Amino acid sequence: MEQEEYCISVGEPWNFESQDGQNVIKGYIVNMKSDSCIVFKSNHYLKFDDVTGNILILTPRYKESDFSNLTRGAVGVNGGIFLGKYDEKLCENELEQNIKFEIIGSIRKVENSI
Repeated sequence: MEQEEYCISVGEPWNFESQDGQNVIKGYIVNMKSDSCIVFKSNHYLKFDDVTGNILILTPRYKESDFSNLTRGAVGVNGGIFLGKYDEKLCENELEQNIKFEIIGSIRKVENSI
């Protein structure tokens, strides 16, 4: 079974570029810890200054937002690269304490993703 593909449109840093293109990160959701915390794995390793990784921890950008309707539209996000080895047993607090904040943007499901 294939995983649904998602796309993060990066607003900050404004000059971000990945193998997916200018201001774009594609990948899939590894784990939806809650309506306010997503573990996202990018299709390629990402480099921000002194950190590299492909696991991002995403939280809603705005207090009144959450990920409950993510399949129906875009959601503004704050994102950080997870530092260390990801383990699905980690709780939200442990995930958020082990990231380096790197992006502001939005996430949406890619159309025609199975």
